[in-house]
Amino acid sequence: MTNILQMFDTVSSSEEGSWLHLNVPGTEEKAYADSDKQKKPLRIKLKGPDSNAWTAFQRKAMKSQGKEKSHEDTILEDSKLFAKMTLAFENIPSESGQALELTQENAIKLYMNYKDIRIQALRFVMLQENFTQKQPEA
Repeated sequence: MTNILQMFDTVSSSEEGSWLHLNVPGTEEKAYADSDKQKKPLRIKLKGPDSNAWTAFQRKAMKSQGKEKSHEDTILEDSKLFAKMTLAFENIPSESGQALELTQENAIKLYMNYKDIRIQALRFVMLQENFTQKQPEA
């Protein structure tokens, strides 16, 4: 018999993560590494809003409210947060054109260099249903 309260375990689903299929900036069009065949979606698997990483970030942000941060410091802090929340990359190219290896350093650089990816990641994480209503893996 399944425990009906299991649906309220949003921490587990947030820790498990979900795939964000990146959009072409400014559109709802999905982004692909092979735009002619559309078989290689540009995707990032992220932890959700009830994950330990996100909760710790929120607590830290509340404690530091009112403290002035430079724009660059904010970008770095946000990039480090999303790097901690990133579980996998799919078809994200490196500067050499090869698949980007998932490391903290690579993830931080990706989020720092591409503001729109940070914005899409934030919007995705803020929608709890992206993590409670599982999407297909492929």
